[in-house]
Amino acid sequence: MKQQKRTLRTIALVIAITLLTKVLGVVREALQARVFGTALAFDLYTISYNNTIYIFTTVAYALCVAAVPIISKKLESDREAAFRTAGNLICVSLVVSLVLTALLSLVVQFAPAAEFLNVASENAPVLRTYLQICLLTLPLIVLIYLLVSVFQSMEHYTLQGSLSLPYNILLIVFLALFASRENMLGYILVVCLAWVLQLAMTVPSWIQEKFRFYPALRFNDPDVKLFFRTTVVTVFTTSIFLWCYLADSATVTRFGDGAVSAVYYADKLFTPVATTLIYSISVVLFPKYNQEYSRVSAREYKKYVGGTVENTLFVILPFSAMFMVFAVPIIHVLFEGGNFDADSTAMTSSVFAMYSIGMAGFCVLDLINKAYYTMGKTLTPLLINALVLGLDLVLNAVVRSGGSGGMIAMVTAIALTIGGLVALVCFFRSEKGTLNTARVIKNLVAAAVMSGVLWALTKLLYSPDGSKLVVLAEFILLGVLGIAIYAAVCWLLNEREALRLISVKFRKRED
Repeated sequence: MKQQKRTLRTIALVIAITLLTKVLGVVREALQARVFGTALAFDLYTISYNNTIYIFTTVAYALCVAAVPIISKKLESDREAAFRTAGNLICVSLVVSLVLTALLSLVVQFAPAAEFLNVASENAPVLRTYLQICLLTLPLIVLIYLLVSVFQSMEHYTLQGSLSLPYNILLIVFLALFASRENMLGYILVVCLAWVLQLAMTVPSWIQEKFRFYPALRFNDPDVKLFFRTTVVTVFTTSIFLWCYLADSATVTRFGDGAVSAVYYADKLFTPVATTLIYSISVVLFPKYNQEYSRVSAREYKKYVGGTVENTLFVILPFSAMFMVFAVPIIHVLFEGGNFDADSTAMTSSVFAMYSIGMAGFCVLDLINKAYYTMGKTLTPLLINALVLGLDLVLNAVVRSGGSGGMIAMVTAIALTIGGLVALVCFFRSEKGTLNTARVIKNLVAAAVMSGVLWALTKLLYSPDGSKLVVLAEFILLGVLGIAIYAAVCWLLNEREALRLISVKFRKRED
């Protein structure tokens, strides 16, 4: 019982820190929007950031995920051996990252990077400078995430969530007090230097655990081979939306000044919202998948997974619909002001609305990926995610000539949705009846009715010239109304299981 309470407290603390980090991230992006808007200078920064730091953090997170089980297994038998294994993984990864940094710096310096990234030749020198600065963060980011893997293995679960707290605070202070639209270079330097603060956040764990760093370079170690093999699969299957976003960002460079920035801001709002909802659910479900798989038949396991997909979609679909309908007021309230004008709001909200449509597909992909991982299967989710990315690239190419940021985001939503459907078919086809498709369709109908009503009310009530506080209050009330409509339609369609469960849970809390 004590262990269970401790686990619950740890989960609650992790969630609280994660939410605080997400809120600070949104504040940072809002200030960034007001200072820099969607001008060409910020487009160049966005292109540089997307093709360096954004990718580096994704790969480094995959390194962290791959390292945790290796280090944890060593810790069970020999703490010293675990430290030596960690030292080898860190050193090997740092050497690889340093070599990559040097090679990429040469590529940026001598190759036509601007032409490859669809940037006009007159902006090439600025882009090259931004890229060179951002490239220097690669070894630092790799080191930070591998240290996180070491301390996560020792049950420092809050470390990863707390890493970006000082990072966000520093950038918020800089944006509020010192940043200007004309000093983009200064902001990039601060962004890169702020990563040092994330490294500093690992020091207390280092001291507490008396971690000893043993440098080594054993490239042929079996643990190193397993580490990189797991990383390759993880970096692709856990980051499908990132790769689609990068494809979108590369495509919209052809659409004029501000298009890249608009996609950037939409992603920086959509990703925290979507991942907080989706990953909070899947983090809880993943261990339960393992428990169920170890004690029931294959059919019962798939039926359990089917139930989790149905229940999760019941929660995700109304949020997806609301974010789509409320995209303009959301962007207006959070971002508009300073150099982020009404045109910036229009461009960004169209992208955010289309991304929101793909939230259900994104969610299904994440759940089915984890269901396959529990079964020890990685090839199928890898192929499904490859299909999603390939489809996104093809559709991007189709609409590239006469498209817009919103249209490019729409094809990403289509690719994610098709990927989610393919994942459902592949996982459940051998055990018919383990997924209640009628229930999912009823939830879709309820979400469609809700979105139609909210769309009509939004057209009637929203005024961009009104007070932001008034707009915020109106759409909070509309959101509550939307949930009520969704629940009512579900009830009328005899889709009542989840509603009864929520009602029981609510009454228990009241008691």
